[in-house]
Amino acid sequence: MNQDSTPIPSGATVKEMSDQSDESEVRISIIIANYNARDLLEDCLNSIYQQDFSRYRFEVLVVDDHSSDGSFGMVKTRFPQVRTYRNEANFHYATSNNRMFDIAKGRYLFLLNNDTIVKPGAVDVLVDFMEAHPEVGCAGSKLLNEDGSLQESVKTLPSVRSAFFGARSYAYRWFPNNIFSKRELLHLSKDIAAPFEAGYVSSAAALIRRDIVEAVGYLDSRLSYHVDADYCARIWKAGWNVVYVPQSVVIHLNHRGGTLVSPRRRLMSVVEFHRGTWIFFERHMMRSYWHPFTWLIAAGIAARFVAALAIQQADEARRWLLHKLGPG
Repeated sequence: MNQDSTPIPSGATVKEMSDQSDESEVRISIIIANYNARDLLEDCLNSIYQQDFSRYRFEVLVVDDHSSDGSFGMVKTRFPQVRTYRNEANFHYATSNNRMFDIAKGRYLFLLNNDTIVKPGAVDVLVDFMEAHPEVGCAGSKLLNEDGSLQESVKTLPSVRSAFFGARSYAYRWFPNNIFSKRELLHLSKDIAAPFEAGYVSSAAALIRRDIVEAVGYLDSRLSYHVDADYCARIWKAGWNVVYVPQSVVIHLNHRGGTLVSPRRRLMSVVEFHRGTWIFFERHMMRSYWHPFTWLIAAGIAARFVAALAIQQADEARRWLLHKLGPG
């Protein structure tokens, strides 16, 4: 990782200061991992700095994951108050955030996607809630789509039932109000006017205590998908609670953050999703490698992967054909 191309050894003390330069007073460290999403990142940072963002002292850390679109230079030029770093290679989301965990100064770490717009007061609501509820280790914001509709960002922890009735299932796509999906997607069954406990919340906008990193460790760098589900499961196992706080509102321009912009990345997303599904099962649900249930799950994941890959390739063929035919 470098800052203005100067290597920073692991665990080194960072000398440069943000707009919140007194380390002892920084309450919130806002961490944004970015890859090839210059314009979206600029909008995200504007949503932070063009409002009375927080009554708490905060810092913003942006880690650029070896982008090629000028993101790093844009932040350095347009937002000099941001602590900006650039990975020496493309290390992906989890590793980028983990590197910031080591140098962030805040008592709370706010994980924020680059394709988000933070509404006024969103972070203060989370901090206030966690200050009043010391048993809570992670609190998630309510995520809205660009049109104001509610995103499926608060769920039970992944299970076998999730595969059939979760947000990515055909049962939910075809019958969104079915009773089983309502048990998986908690925004469908809970009173979203008040905070409630959740299996996991989306890491697109989630506040965690510094103590959590010390208690459960870093995000799993093997994961691109399920990284938030895995981390929340580990938080629960460590004796902390995970809560959805709908009074904190963030607009999330889902999957427009630069990771699905090319055929190769879309192909890899299919691979990474199913690999992450196996890793989650192996860590949190598996009894042994030789148990019949393990073989059943492995077969199910493999079958779903083949089907998803076929659908994805058919979609790529459609995109190619439309491109060749052109408009009209």
